[in-house]
Amino acid sequence: MPAVGRRHNGGLALCCLALALPWLTAHGVLPAYGSDWSTCKYFSQLPDDCAGAEQRKYDNLRNYRYEEIELFAKDALKKILYVSVYNTTGQNDADETRDSAPKPLSDRLDPKRIARQYQALAVAASPPRYWTVDWLADRVGAVRNFDGLDAAWMGNSLAPATRLSAKPVSAAYRTTLVARTAVEGFKRGAPVYLLDDPKGRTWVMISYTTKDDPSMTIDKLGALGDLLKPPQGWRIRTAVLGKDLILEPKGGYAALTQDDKGDVYSLTGPGQSNYVP
Repeated sequence: MPAVGRRHNGGLALCCLALALPWLTAHGVLPAYGSDWSTCKYFSQLPDDCAGAEQRKYDNLRNYRYEEIELFAKDALKKILYVSVYNTTGQNDADETRDSAPKPLSDRLDPKRIARQYQALAVAASPPRYWTVDWLADRVGAVRNFDGLDAAWMGNSLAPATRLSAKPVSAAYRTTLVARTAVEGFKRGAPVYLLDDPKGRTWVMISYTTKDDPSMTIDKLGALGDLLKPPQGWRIRTAVLGKDLILEPKGGYAALTQDDKGDVYSLTGPGQSNYVP
């Protein structure tokens, strides 16, 4: 299979698989069943690292550095594109350093070489990111080594063909859906960084990146309003939580967006969180 590799701005992460709702429903995948449908039921040459995945919780994550590696493949039976996501959180001796993607290892990542190693159609490596959540719990599978950087399997999901285009559409201020089994939390009294959109919805930042601004730190996030250039109708603000905020997508899919610096936000509200901050 051809191996294509590149760096990209997605994340999370567990985080940022561009999966639009109209595309899902057109293919007969309803969000209510999305989590079960998309977690393990794919068949390709990629490792089956969903098998044996176990629930795990990560605490004390705020400002913890991580990176994601995405392996793309086509399901041999369904003839659809999907992606396996690996995350460095909890790996690479990060218990003391709080850096699970140390720069000497992160800089060595070669997506084309990794694609050949795992027979992937393509590989995308996110820029290093920093969690702004306080904790997360998710199903975690086998750990793989990518050019010296260890990362654990943390999800499979459908992926639109546009993810493999030479010039993918920017994710900034666009709603995307991600097959999600993770539950993420912010503690009472914690500062949170929020985007209010023109539809009256509120998004909370779950990770930030220094890709475009190496001087950015978590202490400077409160000043993002002076740096971002959102479309008309979008507003960024900071709040201090009066009670714990828990992100738990009830339908198996989390709605995500990014700002124009590549920071990642998760939608709050009915079906997405316990309340709107």
